Amino acid sequence: MSRSQWAIGRRTPPRDPAALLTLVRSDQRWRIGAFVAIVGVLAAIALLLSPPAVVAYDAGVVADRAIRAPRSVSYTSESLTIVEREKAQAAVPRQFSRNPAVLVAESGKLQSELAAIGRVRDSTVSREQKIVALTRLPELALAAASATDLADLIPAEWDALTQGLERTLQSVLTPDIRPDQLDLVRADVPKAIPAAWSDRQKRVALELVRSHVLANVAFDPVATQLLQQAARGAVGPVLVRVTGGEVIVREGQVVSPADVEKLRALGLANADIDWKSAIGLFLWSLLIAAVLAIFVSRYAEDTWADDRRVIVVGLSLIMLTAVARVVVPSHALAVYLVPYAAVAMMLTVLVGGRTALATQIAAALHVGIMSGQVELVAYVLVPALLGMGAVRRATTAREFVAGAVFVVAGNVGVIAAFLLVGRSTDALGLLQLATAAVAGGLASGLVAFGGMVLLGHLFRITTVFELRELADPNHPLLRQLLLRTPGTYHHSLLVANLAEHAAEVIGADPLVARVGAYYHDVGKMRNPSAFIENQTGTNPHDELDPVVSAGIVSAHIRDGLALADRYHLPEVIREMIPGHHGTSVIRYFYQQALERGQRVEESAFRHPGPKPRTREAGIVMLADGTEASVRSLAAKAPEAIRAMVERIVGERIADGQLDDCDLTLRDVHRIKDAFCELLAGVYHERIPYPEDRITQLAPPGAAPDRADQLSR
Repeated sequence: MSRSQWAIGRRTPPRDPAALLTLVRSDQRWRIGAFVAIVGVLAAIALLLSPPAVVAYDAGVVADRAIRAPRSVSYTSESLTIVEREKAQAAVPRQFSRNPAVLVAESGKLQSELAAIGRVRDSTVSREQKIVALTRLPELALAAASATDLADLIPAEWDALTQGLERTLQSVLTPDIRPDQLDLVRADVPKAIPAAWSDRQKRVALELVRSHVLANVAFDPVATQLLQQAARGAVGPVLVRVTGGEVIVREGQVVSPADVEKLRALGLANADIDWKSAIGLFLWSLLIAAVLAIFVSRYAEDTWADDRRVIVVGLSLIMLTAVARVVVPSHALAVYLVPYAAVAMMLTVLVGGRTALATQIAAALHVGIMSGQVELVAYVLVPALLGMGAVRRATTAREFVAGAVFVVAGNVGVIAAFLLVGRSTDALGLLQLATAAVAGGLASGLVAFGGMVLLGHLFRITTVFELRELADPNHPLLRQLLLRTPGTYHHSLLVANLAEHAAEVIGADPLVARVGAYYHDVGKMRNPSAFIENQTGTNPHDELDPVVSAGIVSAHIRDGLALADRYHLPEVIREMIPGHHGTSVIRYFYQQALERGQRVEESAFRHPGPKPRTREAGIVMLADGTEASVRSLAAKAPEAIRAMVERIVGERIADGQLDDCDLTLRDVHRIKDAFCELLAGVYHERIPYPEDRITQLAPPGAAPDRADQLSR
């Protein structure tokens, strides 16, 4: 992109939708602007969902009576202006742009063909053999007659042909040639051939030149569009004058858009919209959308960076606003039946508590400006806060039941408080409101749970319930891992324990870490015997080159990603498969190659990556390396375990494998302590059995063997 184009791009949005989407995703200001524009406008439409309107006639309606103009009036006709501008646009001819590469390419091809023909002519074979060779040239397809002419050309004719043929082609291709003009241009080729040439020269030149006549101009949509826009812009507004007494609409006539404009200009068809209030609601909607966008972008960065979650937030606000617009203020009782808190509870699970709170506040403010009642603002907001507190983790369905109970309490509490403040003693009204509050609160739990499952599936947002399904040992992929690679399965269980414990210690998501550890090595099922934990006999790598062995080991990343796609693992779990190795070196085979004196690049022994980008993925990487290394220790005393943990973690940090995830040094220190604590418990020392006592208790003849077995 040139500097001038870039300068223009900074002032105006790019026309290419893909470029605009990239800009919205990468630039914070554009992202906020897009959110405000889309969500703000849609929410404004929801706020203006049912504006009052009184129109005498509309376009397409058959008039039931004739209408005359009561007075003269002049006005600018939008419909006629559009028609005239469309006519001007349609009158713009299609624009074409020249492609200079056509002449260069075809001239080069012609020179190659002449060179090939010259080689055949200069050969020492007979005339008949030359003719056959010319018809079989791969550079061009010559007819037998043309080949005969070429073979019979005397040297002077050939020299004149080779010198003048390129000029002939250039003279033909110099004018602009559109695709629809090719036949005409090829028919005119004889006019460009020198008249002094012999008939044989002309016949050969005609065939060679015609084969290189191609269109050198193509349709230019950009230039055409610019001219069309200029033509539209050149058409000024169409001024219409209506004379008093003129018949505007005749009885039985279909009313046209131009007729409606005349009626409105005369005041006979008035939409009767309160434009002042409409503009105020529109500005209010944009303001609320801007405040929500700025808050989420500052205090919920993970949510703001995820397009799917941002869409869920915007849809939730628009839906709440639209529902409230339907029931507020015309339905005095129905407004209390709406499960407003369901949105906050659902968003708490899908996008986080801060974003859910900000969205609920925005919806409550919309309800407030529609109703003008503080009570309804409190009714939308306060119970939602209680529901959010109940489903903070949403690890079980019982939390949604508890959330519904909390929302019921909040609904009833808000109604009771405002009724007491207002000194209302209407028993029947109180009973109706209480019933609506209970029903709305109970519905909140059900709608929140259903909405979480539905939107989580539609927008591929991983929920706790999906993670629990993936953690089930009977999951098909885990079942295959157990049956086909029992050693890898056992290793994954230990890594999962380490990752879960470390995640709990530093405040990361332990369930994500555990499930990610379960699936991080599923790619080893493709070639189980290539990994030592699954080997029961010889090691196949003993006979292989270290580079080949490294490729086999690294392939389990690619195979794991293929399985993740096949079984539709969520992105947060799929990330663990390449992330548990990152771009680290396959150290064993790299050292083996060096010991064998091979000249190898370290990059050939690195995993494909990418590096872990989340805290949970970083934890799984450290847990994977730590568990495998500690298992290889001959003596697993706490001091040896601590030294190995320090070494593995230090190597990962020094190699830059944790650079892309937000683990702090304090987090890393706590992770190492958690690993050491758990590994020391797994590999604790066992008390030796007193063999002499076992010998006394065991039956004669069996005691020594049994004691040996136990001691082992």
